[in-house]
Amino acid sequence: MEAPPFNPWAMMSVAADQTPLTWIVILNWNGAEDTIGCLDAVRNLTGARWRLAICDNASGDDSLSRLRPALHERFGDSFVELTETEVADAATDHDIYLIRNAGNHGYAGGNNVGVRLALRDPAMAFTWILNNDTLPQPAALSALLTQAAAHPRQGMIGSTLLYAHQPDRIQGAGGARYNRWTGMVQHLGWNRPREEAASFAAMPMDYVIGAAMFIRRAWLEQVGLMDDSFFLYFEELDYCRRGRHLFDLGYAPDSLVLHKEGGTTGGHRDQISWLADFYNLRNRLRITWRHFPYAMPTILVGLCMTALNRLRRGQADRLPMLWNIARRFRSIRFEDVRRPG
Repeated sequence: MEAPPFNPWAMMSVAADQTPLTWIVILNWNGAEDTIGCLDAVRNLTGARWRLAICDNASGDDSLSRLRPALHERFGDSFVELTETEVADAATDHDIYLIRNAGNHGYAGGNNVGVRLALRDPAMAFTWILNNDTLPQPAALSALLTQAAAHPRQGMIGSTLLYAHQPDRIQGAGGARYNRWTGMVQHLGWNRPREEAASFAAMPMDYVIGAAMFIRRAWLEQVGLMDDSFFLYFEELDYCRRGRHLFDLGYAPDSLVLHKEGGTTGGHRDQISWLADFYNLRNRLRITWRHFPYAMPTILVGLCMTALNRLRRGQADRLPMLWNIARRFRSIRFEDVRRPG
């Protein structure tokens, strides 16, 4: 017998059918296995209505050839494929979209393509940006909707991020604090037991962690999209700074999302990729110049300490990159960096 067409909210109650529509945006870059795992977790979400846009950032591997059959198998005729150019005029009469981005636009730029499609849907009330290496738990989205309904001034809401390999430990309780003098980040609730998540609900945050950002439509319309010039790292902090006078930030402790963390950039400090190192250091200077210019002297001192650490780790070949970042952080691109080999 032929399987019935996919309907992401066919099994929901009448009450759930009245919930606001959320567009889920997932960015893929050379990570089809993680992306398929994420969309399978999305399929198990309960108590919420959703549509899904997977944006492929011009992957150089077999991602597209793996994602297409996976989406057809799971969603059938509810799935449609678009180019980035087609997004500008696309109808939003399907539930599942695979978007082929024209290039690798980085985290912000790649996700922005999917958000633009979501904004074309007049029924969209929220957009949920998820890293492809996350596994949202079944009640994660409904918990976000509950939080949003109870706190209408909250324009962006974070989830409880748990380590996928250690799900009883918190990676981040919704958001993080940023030390403008050192450029260092501290995730709220880091490495605390999952049972303590609710105790961080009232703590102030500087930004919502980008692995799971639940964004109200009004935020998107009034603040705009993320600044894609950051490419990778610190774009969430910039985004939240831009919207802080219009909206509050929130946290839904019961929205649980497992996060594998660091799959595409290198996770261990001694093995961090050149790309991750470049954008982490360059954007630390950029975010300071834009939002905290009075703290530039201490951030530059911190860059000198970073240079000493690279020497200690046997990474002296990265010192010219650090020097060029310090001189040209407002204009330098990763393509301008000379790397061994």
